[in-house]
Amino acid sequence: MLPRHTLHESLSRLLATALAGLMLLIGGACATATNYSNHDPSVVSEARAKRDLGIGYLSSRRTALAIRELMASLDLDSTDPQTHLWLGEAYRRKGQAAKAEHFLFAALDLAQGQKEVQTEQEARLNLSALLSQIGRYADSLPYCEALASDPTFSTPWRPLSNCGWALMKLGRLPEARQHFEDALDFFPHFGPALLNLGILEAREAHPLAAVRMFDKALDSGRLWASGHAEVNYRLGEIYIALGRRGKAVEHFRAAAKIAPEADWGSQSQAYLDLLP
Repeated sequence: MLPRHTLHESLSRLLATALAGLMLLIGGACATATNYSNHDPSVVSEARAKRDLGIGYLSSRRTALAIRELMASLDLDSTDPQTHLWLGEAYRRKGQAAKAEHFLFAALDLAQGQKEVQTEQEARLNLSALLSQIGRYADSLPYCEALASDPTFSTPWRPLSNCGWALMKLGRLPEARQHFEDALDFFPHFGPALLNLGILEAREAHPLAAVRMFDKALDSGRLWASGHAEVNYRLGEIYIALGRRGKAVEHFRAAAKIAPEADWGSQSQAYLDLLP
């Protein structure tokens, strides 16, 4: 068994290096039709086919193939806002933020000009997520706030949760809480908002309230594998602080099993290696 002070120091180092969770709420495929009235129909058909093939590759996480097909579509038709939208998302997934931002802003401009409302909304949502992801929290707020107040946007809980995260990172905790609670008023089982509210509760030293939110997030069925791993990791942290080693080990093991190669899984395994 490690001496108590050694275990405490090791766990503290792990806590200091753990990545902050960011629940990026990227929208699903856009169904809005593009206006091709001024184009050769054969070129349009090929451009659309390549665009849709690229979106398909992206949905199956074959990002390099997605970018190849989307860029081929863009060569045939540079005016399609959806192609720009999905290139922005593809480059976001590759961690190339500057390219992602370029294509998302182009998607927004083109969609506004062509009055493609749904594509414009998705571009705003994705920009809010991307800008938060790269630490530009204040810059992200206008995009998610505009969507949250737009009565035509069908899923307001997504921008509300994005704004809540940005506000929390800016230290504006009461406003962040209100945004998360508003998101849950719209959709009580929205996993990302439950996770983010749990993080806020933990940050404000309300461990039992955080546990309730994290448990609801796990039960929601609305989290990806990385989200499940993050929730389990954060629950493990709380139970360590509460002196409930058995519960902590249970959640660290779950996180390590769900996402062994991801940060939350590897951090959880590091805890398990240190715990007596």
